[in-house]
Order: sequence, then C-alpha cells, then structure tokens
Amino acid sequence: MIRPAIAILLAFSFTFVNPCSQEGKIQKPKSSDKIYEVTVVYPKFISVPKKYFVQGTFDVSETSFVTANTTGDVEQVYVTEGDHVEKDDPIVVLSNVHILEQIDLKRAKIKEYQARLSDAEANISGLDGEDRPVSIEETQFLDEEPIDEPVVKNFGDANDALPQPQTLKTLIEVLDKHIEVLTKEADILDRRLLELNQSSPVDGVVTKIFTSDRNKVKEQDKLVAISQINPLSITFKVPQETANYIDKHSTVTVTPKDAPDIKSIGTVYYIGPNIEAKSGKVDIRAHVANENGLLKGGQEADVFVSTRKMGRVVVLPKSVVHYDEDKQPNVFIAFRNQAKLVEVSLGEEMDSNNIQIHGDLRVDDPIIVECPNELKHNSFVKMIEQKPGLDKIEKIVKESVAEETGETNTETTR
Repeated sequence: MIRPAIAILLAFSFTFVNPCSQEGKIQKPKSSDKIYEVTVVYPKFISVPKKYFVQGTFDVSETSFVTANTTGDVEQVYVTEGDHVEKDDPIVVLSNVHILEQIDLKRAKIKEYQARLSDAEANISGLDGEDRPVSIEETQFLDEEPIDEPVVKNFGDANDALPQPQTLKTLIEVLDKHIEVLTKEADILDRRLLELNQSSPVDGVVTKIFTSDRNKVKEQDKLVAISQINPLSITFKVPQETANYIDKHSTVTVTPKDAPDIKSIGTVYYIGPNIEAKSGKVDIRAHVANENGLLKGGQEADVFVSTRKMGRVVVLPKSVVHYDEDKQPNVFIAFRNQAKLVEVSLGEEMDSNNIQIHGDLRVDDPIIVECPNELKHNSFVKMIEQKPGLDKIEKIVKESVAEETGETNTETTR
C-alpha cells in the first residue's frame, strides 16, 4: 500500500498550479470553434544585476556663489531669483572710482613722460649724438612715485632702483623705464576694471540675491547664489545589507512620482560612511541628468539602483504582452492546442523591443506573439512559426553586466 501512495504523491509533485497544469485529455475543437494560427517565442532567462527599489528626493547638486572681486559699489544686478542662467552670463556689475582714478593718473603720467622723452631725444639729436649733463628742471619729479599707491613697485629686480639721471642719455633710459613700468601697471588696472563684471560660474538657477543696486560691497562679499540644476542630485536611503552591494558609479533609474512619463538615468557619487542607529540605513546620493530642466529640487521620485548581486529574469518581446480591461498585463501560452492566459507583471525595458517579465513562466512555455484581439483563455490555436531567440539581448546584457560589475567574463545563464 505504501508504493501506490508514493506514486500518487510523485505524480502530484510534478503538476503545476499555473494555467498550463497537466490536463487529462487534449481538448478537441468543435466544427464551430475557430482555430487561430499563432507565432510563438520561448522565454529567455538572463542573469542581470539585481536592482533595489527605494524612494528618494531631488535636490540641487551644488550651489555656487558670485563674489565681489574688489571693494566697490554695486552698479547693477542683472538677475532676479528664479532666473535660469548659463555659464559666463553677466550677473552683477560693480563700479570702483579709486581704480578709475588710478588709471587716469597713470595714463596722464605716461603721456607726460612720453613728451619729456621726445624732448630729450630731440636735444641729443641736436648735439649730433654727443651727451651732456641734464638740468634740475629736466629731472624734476623723476625720483617720486607716479601716484600715491602704485599697483606694482617694480617689474624687474626688486632691488634694482632707477638711478637719478645725470646726463641726457641716462635721462632717456630712465624715462623709457618709467613708461614701461607705468604701462604695465595701467594694463593691470584695466584688467581689474574688466573683472568688475561678475559672471555666472555655472549653468543653473538664481536661488538668492544678497545685494542690490548702489550697495557698497567688500572684496569676497557674496553677491548672488546660483544652484546647479544639471545634473540634479537625488538622495535616498537603503538598508545596510543592500548598501554593501552598491558602489560609486552604480547606475540608478529615476522616475518622478508626479511625472511618471519622465525617466532619467544617473550614477551614484556618494555613499554615506555612517549607518543610522534607528533605521539601520545608509544615505546614498546620485547625479541625474537634467538637460531639459524638467526635474525640480524637492520632487519625490521612485529609484531603482543597481547592485552587484546577480539575479535571473525572463526577457520577452513587448509584443507578447496583452492588456485586459483593467489594464492588467497578461501573456498567452500555447499549451498543447489551446491558448492559456497567464497574469504577469512588467519589469525593466531591455531595449526598444524587449522587456523583463515576471510571472509563472517556464523556459519551455511557447509564448504567443502579437495575440489577435479576439483571442481568449482556452481558445484553440495552431503554432505555425517560432520566432528566433533573444541572442542580441543576451549580448547587450553581458556588456551591461561587465560595465556594472567591472567583469569581462560574465556568463549568461540559459
């Protein structure tokens, strides 16, 4: 009596709970039953990095500050809070009367010395190149600084002082040197004047303005805050055991909750060093591309982050998916001579034509492709064609896994 009982148990253990469980007899169609000719494809089991689902919040990647390059007055602020700006856009213009006065004094002194140089060269020319002593009037003011606060004391040797000229030839040399030094100092002041035009250091959005027109500012005072919005950051928390399998540069796929049609790809750039005592979770941040500016700081989003753990998934063409009246995805299996409806859930898209599918499917289940609209559960079918396998997908997954894990010899499980 024991052996028949064991046989019954074994027979039961090899049956399935899905709609394709073994049936006693093959159903034969009646003359009135329609038989649908169908094309089938077999599921492909592929090893891919497991992804962890979590919720996160967008935030600006970083905030840059436009600061005053010198002490002065704010002549004009070109932006308001909320404005989008690009790198090198003008933000604030400062005015500095002291720099303008210095430039005017130096240019005037250069003009004076050039006139005195011309006179000295004319005098020595009148002497047929012969030298002569200079008068006190000809050397007047040459031992004084051109202005009270020179920008550069000496562009040559710091210990090389200009001599007091005694003859016309030495006067010409000293005047040449003074003109050279004053010209360099004036050029530096001109560049400082250009630096009064404060530009944006990044592409972003103006989030705060610290000054206004006609305000006095000191060097390094903050003028405007600009937050970078491309890329944006997204912050989320994962359990410690999951964080152990996430690395910097791991891929994340992000979809805003209030805009499910937007899908963005990013990479992890920060993994927190500490574990929260209460939750046992770790902070993780990723940069997400935001070229069109559709993502906003503060938005909540669904995040799928890739891990180093591997899992097996079923990949099938999108054309096998059939939706019922409640928008529930299903697939039809050609079991013997009938179509069997199996409820499934959809996973990640592998490319434009193929998708991961989760459900009660076996590797030898013939899945019907492009189901006729009138096809129902238990409809009679005849398989006329088998579509080729998903070797291209397998290759894509291998390359993706190698990129995610750094491996070059990952084998795909059939």
